[in-house]
Amino acid sequence: MKLLRRFLRRYLLTANTLRYRVEWPRVRDAFLKVPTGGTLFDGGAGSGEFLRLALKAGFAQKVIALEYDAQNFARLEENLGDEPRARLIRGSLLEVPLEDESVDLVMSTQVIEHIAEHEKAAAELCRILKPGGHAVITVPHPPEPFPNDDHCREGYTAEEMAALFAPYGMTALHTDYFLVRGTTDRLLAAWKMPMRGVFMPVAWADVETHLSAAERKAGTPFGILTLFRKERTH
Repeated sequence: MKLLRRFLRRYLLTANTLRYRVEWPRVRDAFLKVPTGGTLFDGGAGSGEFLRLALKAGFAQKVIALEYDAQNFARLEENLGDEPRARLIRGSLLEVPLEDESVDLVMSTQVIEHIAEHEKAAAELCRILKPGGHAVITVPHPPEPFPNDDHCREGYTAEEMAALFAPYGMTALHTDYFLVRGTTDRLLAAWKMPMRGVFMPVAWADVETHLSAAERKAGTPFGILTLFRKERTH
Protein backbone atom coordinates (compact mmCIF):
# COMPACT_ATOMS: atom_id res chain seq x y z
CA MET A 1 0.00 0.00 0.00
CA LYS A 2 2.84 2.40 0.83
CA LEU A 3 4.51 1.78 -2.53
CA LEU A 4 1.17 2.25 -4.30
CA ARG A 5 0.61 5.57 -2.56
CA ARG A 6 4.06 6.76 -3.59
CA PHE A 7 3.37 5.77 -7.18
CA LEU A 8 0.07 7.65 -7.16
CA ARG A 9 1.69 10.72 -5.56
CA ARG A 10 4.30 10.82 -8.27
CA TYR A 11 2.30 10.14 -11.41
CA LEU A 12 -1.48 10.71 -11.08
CA LEU A 13 -3.22 14.06 -10.80
CA THR A 14 -4.82 15.27 -7.58
CA ALA A 15 -4.56 18.59 -5.78
CA ASN A 16 -1.96 17.08 -3.44
CA THR A 17 0.16 15.35 -6.09
CA LEU A 18 0.28 18.61 -8.02
CA ARG A 19 1.41 20.41 -4.86
CA TYR A 20 4.15 17.85 -4.29
CA ARG A 21 5.35 18.31 -7.86
CA VAL A 22 5.45 22.13 -8.04
CA GLU A 23 5.81 23.16 -4.38
CA TRP A 24 8.53 20.78 -3.19
CA PRO A 25 11.15 22.16 -5.65
CA ARG A 26 10.57 25.62 -4.18
CA VAL A 27 10.94 24.26 -0.62
CA ARG A 28 14.04 22.31 -1.62
CA ASP A 29 15.63 25.38 -3.24
CA ALA A 30 14.96 27.42 -0.09
CA PHE A 31 16.67 24.85 2.13
CA LEU A 32 19.65 24.81 -0.22
CA LYS A 33 20.18 28.50 0.53
CA VAL A 34 20.85 28.00 4.25
CA PRO A 35 22.76 25.67 6.58
CA THR A 36 20.77 22.51 7.21
CA GLY A 37 21.07 19.51 9.51
CA GLY A 38 19.99 18.92 13.09
CA THR A 39 16.28 18.74 13.84
CA LEU A 40 13.57 19.89 11.40
CA PHE A 41 10.06 20.60 12.71
CA ASP A 42 7.05 20.50 10.37
CA GLY A 43 3.96 22.27 11.69
CA GLY A 44 0.91 20.74 10.01
CA ALA A 45 2.83 17.92 8.38
CA GLY A 46 -0.13 16.25 6.67
CA SER A 47 0.93 12.85 5.33
CA GLY A 48 4.59 13.67 5.98
CA GLU A 49 5.54 13.66 2.30
CA PHE A 50 7.67 16.81 2.50
CA LEU A 51 9.46 15.51 5.60
CA ARG A 52 10.19 12.25 3.82
CA LEU A 53 11.70 14.21 0.94
CA ALA A 54 13.65 16.43 3.35
CA LEU A 55 15.18 13.38 5.03
CA LYS A 56 16.00 11.87 1.66
CA ALA A 57 17.71 15.11 0.61
CA GLY A 58 19.78 15.20 3.81
CA PHE A 59 18.30 18.44 5.10
CA ALA A 60 17.89 17.05 8.64
CA GLN A 61 19.20 14.30 10.88
CA LYS A 62 15.91 14.14 12.79
CA VAL A 63 12.40 15.38 12.08
CA ILE A 64 9.41 16.21 14.25
CA ALA A 65 5.99 16.14 12.59
CA LEU A 66 2.98 17.84 14.16
CA GLU A 67 -0.46 17.15 12.68
CA TYR A 68 -3.91 18.01 14.07
CA ASP A 69 -6.29 16.21 11.69
CA ALA A 70 -6.97 12.57 12.60
CA GLN A 71 -7.13 11.30 9.01
CA ASN A 72 -3.94 13.10 8.05
CA PHE A 73 -2.24 11.80 11.18
CA ALA A 74 -3.13 8.22 10.21
CA ARG A 75 -1.48 8.81 6.84
CA LEU A 76 1.49 10.38 8.58
CA GLU A 77 1.92 7.25 10.70
CA GLU A 78 1.70 5.12 7.57
CA ASN A 79 4.32 7.21 5.79
CA LEU A 80 6.81 7.87 8.62
CA GLY A 81 5.77 5.59 11.47
CA ASP A 82 8.64 3.18 10.78
CA GLU A 83 11.20 5.95 10.32
CA PRO A 84 13.55 5.95 13.35
CA ARG A 85 14.58 9.55 12.71
CA ALA A 86 11.00 10.81 12.95
CA ARG A 87 8.93 11.81 15.97
CA LEU A 88 5.20 12.11 15.27
CA ILE A 89 2.91 14.29 17.41
CA ARG A 90 -0.86 14.72 17.13
CA GLY A 91 -1.54 18.27 18.23
CA SER A 92 -2.25 21.89 17.39
CA LEU A 93 0.08 24.50 15.94
CA LEU A 94 -1.43 26.91 18.47
CA GLU A 95 0.17 24.97 21.33
CA VAL A 96 3.27 23.11 20.17
CA PRO A 97 4.47 20.66 22.89
CA LEU A 98 8.17 21.48 22.49
CA GLU A 99 10.64 23.53 24.51
CA ASP A 100 11.69 27.04 23.52
CA GLU A 101 14.54 27.19 21.00
CA SER A 102 14.66 23.41 20.62
CA VAL A 103 14.78 22.87 16.82
CA ASP A 104 17.22 23.95 14.12
CA LEU A 105 14.81 24.32 11.20
CA VAL A 106 11.09 24.92 10.87
CA MET A 107 8.78 24.17 7.97
CA SER A 108 5.05 24.74 7.58
CA THR A 109 3.42 24.32 4.18
CA GLN A 110 -0.11 25.47 3.36
CA VAL A 111 -1.24 25.50 7.00
CA ILE A 112 -1.39 29.02 8.47
CA GLU A 113 -4.22 30.11 6.17
CA HIS A 114 -6.45 27.53 7.91
CA ILE A 115 -5.90 29.06 11.35
CA ALA A 116 -7.93 32.05 12.54
CA GLU A 117 -5.32 32.93 15.19
CA HIS A 118 -2.49 33.00 12.67
CA GLU A 119 -0.40 35.35 14.85
CA LYS A 120 -0.34 32.72 17.61
CA ALA A 121 0.62 30.00 15.13
CA ALA A 122 3.48 32.16 13.80
CA ALA A 123 4.60 32.87 17.36
CA GLU A 124 4.73 29.16 18.20
CA LEU A 125 6.78 28.34 15.10
CA CYS A 126 9.25 31.05 16.07
CA ARG A 127 9.31 30.16 19.76
CA ILE A 128 10.63 26.64 19.19
CA LEU A 129 13.24 27.73 16.61
CA LYS A 130 16.80 28.31 17.79
CA PRO A 131 18.29 31.79 17.24
CA GLY A 132 20.09 31.77 13.89
CA GLY A 133 17.78 29.02 12.64
CA HIS A 134 15.67 29.20 9.51
CA ALA A 135 11.99 28.69 8.68
CA VAL A 136 10.38 27.84 5.35
CA ILE A 137 6.72 28.86 5.24
CA THR A 138 4.31 28.45 2.32
CA VAL A 139 0.78 29.80 2.10
CA PRO A 140 -1.69 30.76 -0.62
CA HIS A 141 -1.07 33.97 -2.56
CA PRO A 142 -4.08 36.04 -3.63
CA PRO A 143 -6.19 36.05 -5.69
CA GLU A 144 -7.75 32.63 -5.17
CA PRO A 145 -8.40 30.80 -8.46
CA PHE A 146 -11.24 28.85 -6.80
CA PRO A 147 -13.15 29.07 -3.49
CA ASN A 148 -11.61 27.49 -0.39
CA ASP A 149 -14.19 27.27 2.38
CA ASP A 150 -11.66 25.90 4.88
CA HIS A 151 -9.35 28.92 4.48
CA CYS A 152 -9.65 31.73 7.02
CA ARG A 153 -8.19 34.19 4.53
CA GLU A 154 -7.64 34.35 0.79
CA GLY A 155 -3.86 34.40 1.04
CA TYR A 156 -0.84 36.52 1.87
CA THR A 157 1.42 38.86 -0.05
CA ALA A 158 5.18 38.90 0.54
CA GLU A 159 4.75 42.05 2.63
CA GLU A 160 2.01 40.47 4.75
CA MET A 161 4.15 37.40 5.41
CA ALA A 162 7.10 39.54 6.52
CA ALA A 163 4.82 41.58 8.80
CA LEU A 164 3.23 38.47 10.34
CA PHE A 165 6.57 37.00 11.44
CA ALA A 166 8.58 40.16 12.17
CA PRO A 167 7.26 40.64 15.75
CA TYR A 168 8.83 37.31 16.70
CA GLY A 169 12.37 38.16 15.60
CA MET A 170 12.13 36.78 12.08
CA THR A 171 13.70 38.38 9.01
CA ALA A 172 12.50 37.46 5.53
CA LEU A 173 15.47 36.43 3.36
CA HIS A 174 13.89 35.03 0.22
CA THR A 175 10.50 34.80 -1.52
CA ASP A 176 9.42 32.41 -4.24
CA TYR A 177 6.17 31.52 -6.00
CA PHE A 178 4.41 28.41 -7.36
CA LEU A 179 1.05 27.16 -8.64
CA VAL A 180 0.89 29.68 -11.48
CA ARG A 181 -2.47 30.34 -13.11
CA GLY A 182 -1.76 28.04 -16.05
CA THR A 183 -1.20 25.14 -13.65
CA THR A 184 -4.31 25.82 -11.56
CA ASP A 185 -6.39 26.27 -14.73
CA ARG A 186 -5.42 22.76 -15.81
CA LEU A 187 -6.26 21.38 -12.37
CA LEU A 188 -9.68 23.02 -12.55
CA ALA A 189 -10.19 21.57 -16.05
CA ALA A 190 -9.33 18.09 -14.71
CA TRP A 191 -11.86 18.48 -11.89
CA LYS A 192 -14.61 18.80 -14.53
CA MET A 193 -13.68 15.41 -15.99
CA PRO A 194 -15.07 12.07 -14.76
CA MET A 195 -13.48 11.06 -11.42
CA ARG A 196 -12.16 14.65 -11.17
CA GLY A 197 -9.46 13.76 -13.68
CA VAL A 198 -7.52 11.51 -11.29
CA PHE A 199 -6.56 9.31 -14.25
CA MET A 200 -4.63 12.20 -15.83
CA PRO A 201 -0.84 12.31 -15.37
CA VAL A 202 0.20 15.01 -12.91
CA ALA A 203 2.82 16.20 -15.43
CA TRP A 204 -0.01 17.26 -17.75
CA ALA A 205 -1.16 19.93 -15.29
CA ASP A 206 2.33 21.25 -14.53
CA VAL A 207 3.11 24.20 -16.80
CA GLU A 208 5.72 25.77 -14.50
CA THR A 209 8.58 23.37 -13.86
CA HIS A 210 10.79 25.05 -16.43
CA LEU A 211 9.77 28.64 -15.65
CA SER A 212 12.21 31.07 -14.07
CA ALA A 213 11.49 32.62 -10.68
CA ALA A 214 10.53 35.89 -12.38
CA GLU A 215 8.16 34.07 -14.73
CA ARG A 216 6.49 32.25 -11.83
CA LYS A 217 6.03 35.53 -9.96
CA ALA A 218 4.45 37.09 -13.05
CA GLY A 219 2.19 34.08 -13.64
CA THR A 220 -0.56 34.97 -11.12
CA PRO A 221 0.70 32.36 -8.63
CA PHE A 222 -1.57 30.85 -6.02
CA GLY A 223 1.34 29.82 -3.78
CA ILE A 224 4.04 31.87 -2.07
CA LEU A 225 7.09 30.71 -0.09
CA THR A 226 9.03 32.81 2.40
CA LEU A 227 12.38 31.85 3.89
CA PHE A 228 13.02 33.43 7.30
CA ARG A 229 15.95 33.64 9.69
CA LYS A 230 15.45 34.02 13.44
CA GLU A 231 17.73 36.78 14.57
CA ARG A 232 20.02 36.23 17.52
CA THR A 233 19.26 38.26 20.63
CA HIS A 234 22.05 39.91 22.61
